[in-house]
Amino acid sequence: MTSSLSLACSASTLRFADMRTRASAASAAGFTGLGLRVLDYVDSGMPDAEIGDLLDEYGLRILELEHTWDWATGEVNDVETEVFRIADRIGIRQLNVPMFFEHSTQELVDAFGDLCDRAGNHGVVVGFEFLPYSHVRTINTAWEIVAQADRANSGLVLDLWHWFRSGATPADLAGIPATKITSLQLCDVLPQALPDMADEARHHRQLPGRGAGLTSALLKTLREQSVAAPVSVEVFSDELDALPTQTAADLAFQAAAQTLAGTGLGSTPWCTNIDNEAHR
Repeated sequence: MTSSLSLACSASTLRFADMRTRASAASAAGFTGLGLRVLDYVDSGMPDAEIGDLLDEYGLRILELEHTWDWATGEVNDVETEVFRIADRIGIRQLNVPMFFEHSTQELVDAFGDLCDRAGNHGVVVGFEFLPYSHVRTINTAWEIVAQADRANSGLVLDLWHWFRSGATPADLAGIPATKITSLQLCDVLPQALPDMADEARHHRQLPGRGAGLTSALLKTLREQSVAAPVSVEVFSDELDALPTQTAADLAFQAAAQTLAGTGLGSTPWCTNIDNEAHR
């Protein structure tokens, strides 16, 4: 389908589909990009060139890679090595990182800066994602770390589920430059929070604009502040998982398109760190 929107289908929206099925369904729905977990890439069993050709076949690029590890230990681990290998071979725009392990603010500032420096050597942006059930729970804490680290290739991932459940409001965006919102992840929340926040986040998210979040107010603020970050749809949902992959992709894209209508968000194409033909 043809659309003026430039949207990515995040790693967990079609989380149980194999690489080809995911790419085919996302492209047919109207997505222009994918988000992947490192294990999605590795477990596909496909060589780099084959994945690159698959992306070209369906007109897709990789917006973001995701994985959780303790990047503040000061050690470069195998997952990070794989992330940057993928960046060099296929091209990714962004590495998304939360922090679940306890460290002082200064330790996180120093380690985040070092991670950004390593990512910069591969043309990769690092987006810090706050999660209300992690060590870095709010946008204010995440911004403090990003601001103090002060790296050009860094910023904040704004995931709407985390935004709503952390109690954030549009006022929390004051003082954060529009360019430091590196990506926007669309989803929505149930009317009432479930007792286990992590379980809700991983199994019971709602399609964008179909839940109880004050989405319109947030998107209005982002538009007024000239945020032009890449937009993706990230809906961890057991209900969505139970549907045929193409149906799930279509529902995700349509909900996002309706939610974004008239905002201007999602209208700016994004690109990866390398030329489309670099994997050949």
